[in-house]
Formats: sequence, C-alpha cells, structure tokens
Amino acid sequence: SLPSFVPSPSPLSLSPFPHQSCLSLPFTHRSTMTCCTLKVKIAFTILGISAGVMAGSWFAIGFHNISTSIMAFASAFFAALSLYMHWAYKKNWMIEWTDRRFKTIFYINVILFIFASAGMVVCMVIAGINHQGITYDELMGENLWMTSVWCFMTAKWTGMSAFYARSYNREVMAPLVHSPPIY
Repeated sequence: SLPSFVPSPSPLSLSPFPHQSCLSLPFTHRSTMTCCTLKVKIAFTILGISAGVMAGSWFAIGFHNISTSIMAFASAFFAALSLYMHWAYKKNWMIEWTDRRFKTIFYINVILFIFASAGMVVCMVIAGINHQGITYDELMGENLWMTSVWCFMTAKWTGMSAFYARSYNREVMAPLVHSPPIY
C-alpha cells in the first residue's frame, strides 16, 4: 500500500509507468519537472525580457553605460530564448526537434554561461581595483559594477536555457526510448 501523500495510479492509465496517465500525452514525463508550473516559467521569462530591455534602454540613454546596456540586452535575448523553449514545449513543437538541436542549444548556453560568469568576476575585480562607486553620479558613464550585475543576469538566463534544453530533451525523447521499436 502507498502512503497517503503518494497519488494512486489512475484507473484510466494506459501507460506502462503507473504514475503517468494517458491524458498527458504526447509528453508522458511532464511530472519530472516540478519546480513550478509552465505558466509561472513563462511569466518569469516575460518579466526577464522586459527587465532586460528596459534596463538596456535606461543605461544606454540615461547613464551612457554601453557595456551595461549590451549585457542587459543580451540578458533579454537569452530570456527570449528560454521563453521560446517554454512556448515550444507548451505547443508541442518540440516533438519535431532532434536530439542534436537540444544538445546544440545546451552546449552553446553552457559556454555562454561560463563566459558571462567570468565576465561578472572580471567586472567586479576591475571595478574594485579602479575604486568605482555606485552613487548616482558615479553610475554615469562606464560603471563595471552595473555591468557585473547584468553579466550575472545573462549567466542566469543562459544557465536556465541550458537546464531547460536538457530537461525538455529528456522529456521529449523519453517516449521514444521507452517505446517498442517499429519493425
């Protein structure tokens, strides 16, 4: 017998896996990614896109900080990539994606995550060595403290895109792995 907090298998379940139901097709492994719902993920990525675009515009126009605005726009771009992956998953477009496409997205994002993380550290070190401050007047022009913040945001979105590419790859390819071969 199962503990009370473990849901019992549905009597309508046609899946060979008891925790999956036939109602969750074509992706039968959606229960493996339980950190939050897909609607919440989409909402957060839309928030990330808008934050990146607004900050990039503000730092370019208001503060004339080009490096920060470039990293803010880069963050918005990678948030948009994450949104595209969530939307493709929601609309079941990922069924047609190949394993190579998922791996390409994963490895490119991992490499960019490493570069953005290194950029964040380098910006912090250089800003500290140059004794840059964070008051309103010191933010005018190039300020590497703000650039390091947006390097972090870019690293976050590239890391999340890599994570979701790998997770969605497992979920999309799992029915193929667990199904009998067609002769």
